[in-house]
Amino acid sequence: MLKIDIHKKDFKEKKILGTIQIDVKQSELISIIGPSGCGKTTILKLISSLDEKYEGKITYKDKKTIDNLGFIFQDPRLLPWLTVKENIMLVSQDKDEQKVASLLQEVGLENYSDAFINTLSGGMKRRVSIVRAFVNNPEVLLLDEPFISLDHPTAQILRKLFFQFYQEYSPIALFVTHDINEALAVSNRILFLSKSPTEIIYEYTNTPSFDEKIILEKKEKILLEYPNLLSGII
Repeated sequence: MLKIDIHKKDFKEKKILGTIQIDVKQSELISIIGPSGCGKTTILKLISSLDEKYEGKITYKDKKTIDNLGFIFQDPRLLPWLTVKENIMLVSQDKDEQKVASLLQEVGLENYSDAFINTLSGGMKRRVSIVRAFVNNPEVLLLDEPFISLDHPTAQILRKLFFQFYQEYSPIALFVTHDINEALAVSNRILFLSKSPTEIIYEYTNTPSFDEKIILEKKEKILLEYPNLLSGII
């Protein structure tokens, strides 16, 4: 289990995060939604130990560090002077070329293994990022709005592709998003955050579904009851 118990996080004397307590079960996918600037990305940085300056405690299986962590960022963060295969092999722990080839085939990039990153489209780069995140079969996966800059059809294809990998590998996953539709499609739970200093103001238990009618019905029901929820007010 991943246990997140944040008491306070400051930045330049400004309180960014208040009390954030989340227990995440194995194989659970939790989405985090909140207004711009409320500290969603900061929470991921604390979990990944990229930022350790906070009051509280974060543990995975009672340890302070997560040995096998995957991360999918807003920007693909691929090295342009390396090929697709080389970018993935760079982070691969077992350096298994056949496994990398198989993963690239799963995302439809089997013919682009030796292509350099600047020859790929934005959607193709995101596919490489998904492979890179899953190549080591992560125990915990963090996602920071990975499909935010894509057109809707491309983003929807990649969400489904990501979700297939998530179901296959079953990591704990925390998915930061601004898009409630996206959260309803993939999440077991959705945590809605307040404005800074940020706290969890509402938790929604969800059954993942890509059925647009079901998503719309759930969204309308939530926002009818809490019309200002996406602005961080309940």
